[in-house]
Amino acid sequence: MRVVFFKTPKPRQFKYTPIFYNPEKEALKEREQQLKQELGLSDAETPRVSLIKGQFRRHYEGKVKGRAKTKSNFRLILIFIALCLLAYYMLN
Repeated sequence: MRVVFFKTPKPRQFKYTPIFYNPEKEALKEREQQLKQELGLSDAETPRVSLIKGQFRRHYEGKVKGRAKTKSNFRLILIFIALCLLAYYMLN
C-alpha cells in the first residue's frame, strides 16, 4: 500500500477564448430568441437554449477548487502540528 503525503497538481488545461467573443451579446441574443419564442414571433422548430447551462459549470468549478484548497490547508496544518509535537518530544 502506497502512502501519498503530497499530491502533484494536474497539468493546467488549455483554455482558448476567441478574440471576438462577447458573452453579453451572446446572452442578449439568447434572451431575445427566448422572448420571441414565448411571444410566438419566431419559428417553433428552433431549439430553445437554456441560459442556466453555463451557471452549472461555473458553480461546480468553484466548488471543486474550494474543496481542494480546504484539503490542502488542512493537510498543511496537520503536518505542522505533527512536526511541532515531534520537536517538543525530542527537546524534552
